[in-house]
Amino acid sequence: MPRKPRIGKNGFYHIINRGVAKGDIFLLDDDFEKFLEILQETSDEYGFEIFSFALMSNHYHLLMKINNENLSAIMQKVNSRYSIYFNKRYKRVGPLWQGRFKSWYVYDDIYLATLVRYIEFNPIKANIAKSIGEYKWAMSSKNFKFLMLHTKAFPAVNYELLKKVDFNCEFDEKELKKLDEFMRAKVEIKGDEFQPKEKLSLEDCFNNNTREVAIAKAISDGYLQSQIARYLNLSSVAISKVYKIYKQKVKLFNKLRDKGIFWSYSKEISYDMAGESLTIEHLLKYGDFDDIVLGFKLFGKRAMKKVWEEKLKSDKRFIKLNLMLARVFFGMDIESDYFKEVKNARLEKLKLLAS
Repeated sequence: MPRKPRIGKNGFYHIINRGVAKGDIFLLDDDFEKFLEILQETSDEYGFEIFSFALMSNHYHLLMKINNENLSAIMQKVNSRYSIYFNKRYKRVGPLWQGRFKSWYVYDDIYLATLVRYIEFNPIKANIAKSIGEYKWAMSSKNFKFLMLHTKAFPAVNYELLKKVDFNCEFDEKELKKLDEFMRAKVEIKGDEFQPKEKLSLEDCFNNNTREVAIAKAISDGYLQSQIARYLNLSSVAISKVYKIYKQKVKLFNKLRDKGIFWSYSKEISYDMAGESLTIEHLLKYGDFDDIVLGFKLFGKRAMKKVWEEKLKSDKRFIKLNLMLARVFFGMDIESDYFKEVKNARLEKLKLLAS
């Protein structure tokens, strides 16, 4: 399925990107300077401003304001240019970034000051600085201000917000919780404005959905796993396990779909739309051996056998497959003749209804 497009609306964005496998993306001071240089050159072309940044050894934070609905183009250029520079300099090959950058549209001005504090406090949180202004590669850094003063090379940076923020007190748990709520919030368009999307209640999430799908939906809508656990009277560990297995099921389903196994259905079909029974049926009929083994691990022997007995066992087209499944996975000591005598339960029911 195609990836969802970025919002791209004009305004402020909090942007994070990390090195692949949590590897370092900045090794020397020259690397930090090169990244800032690329930011400035890209700003000259696309017309954005930076209101806060912290460049850490293996990731970076930016608070950026765009004016031409071009966030994806901006970040693609910044990340690709820096990746080319880094790979060439250190004679490495392969991707530098762990994946697409993460971005959050700042729909409410009250979060701007909190974001600036969060970004600039990152070096202190990581125990590589003791106070604001000490870390060399944050926008609040005395080093960066000195660099600007002597080179005048970074007109893209805007100190308007930084000047309004009080850095005298530590970034506390209350602010962190507030920021976490902001980063988890979904947004929607109302008129010409982006606003927080109203979350469904947990009761609504669990209406007409299986438990695993409802848990995934609730997490996607911004609920904490601890909140879901309290609602279901389960432990957070149990919720985490269900969600982890659900994601593995979705991954397996997508693999099967991309192989064309669900060719008779819409190309946009998802695991949630197909459901467990249809997924297991097609997995048993058309999946390779390793996929079937994984299916037993994820769905469990009972669910797999139930679908097998209802959908495959009596189907004469799959006698060899059924024999393998019966012997290898269900521990049945039988021969192929066994399946020639099995009656098609669905066909028998239809005959009964027609008589």
